[in-house]
Amino acid sequence: MKGSFLCIITFVIFGLTACNSSDSRQEAKKDSIQTGKDSSGTGNVVSQKKIEKSLYLEDVLTCINLEGLEKKYGKENIKKESKIESGEGVFEVTKLFPDTEKEVLIYWKINEKFRQIADAMVMVKYGRDEKESFSKEWVSKSGIHLGMKLSEVVALNQKAFTITGLGWDLGGSVVSWEGGKLANQNLHVRFNDFSGNNGGLTEEEYKQISGELEFDVSHPSLKKLNPVVDQLSVSAKITLDPTTGKKMGAEVERKQIKR
Repeated sequence: MKGSFLCIITFVIFGLTACNSSDSRQEAKKDSIQTGKDSSGTGNVVSQKKIEKSLYLEDVLTCINLEGLEKKYGKENIKKESKIESGEGVFEVTKLFPDTEKEVLIYWKINEKFRQIADAMVMVKYGRDEKESFSKEWVSKSGIHLGMKLSEVVALNQKAFTITGLGWDLGGSVVSWEGGKLANQNLHVRFNDFSGNNGGLTEEEYKQISGELEFDVSHPSLKKLNPVVDQLSVSAKITLDPTTGKKMGAEVERKQIKR
């Protein structure tokens, strides 16, 4: 929790094959989607798919590419190209179940658009009345979903962790799971407060957990506020070959301040 905050979008370099096989009954049982018969003769079951109540975000990653997404979720449920704007800039994404409660934003590995999925993200949505909506249909395999309270995530992690201060573009983002149960799962979680009155905190209390700093979630003001998950994403793991690893290590060493 002592280190500087780095906002990194992790990109996938290795391949998985789970979504390329739709014929196996065993895989069908594991999938969070039930498929109907394909009457088109193309082998691409689309309209008969029935989406169950809870879907695993990690299953999106196993699709690897656009073709895998279309086979698993149906071509008509995918918007290939879309742009979203955030505090970090404008990004090109693919949307799964676009403009619905089940919408997932899919980021692609740099220079591997439609060929290599990097991240799958769900986030709070807003209606015409600006009222926030937290869909719980997508969940991580560790049990995290939108709208989950900070205290509940702490319980899942089985120890306190570190987040950035609230009130700015990257506020409320988990910096480190501090070696808890959620560490090394390639999860990216952000918390926010939607109470309308800072959760009953005084102005001074809210300032104590705001800004571009890092805070232990055991901080009294954070525990009192108990913000909720408003953004959840899972990232594909990076596999580095020895040569690349050595180059990265040398670059880090070169940039370190000499004592």
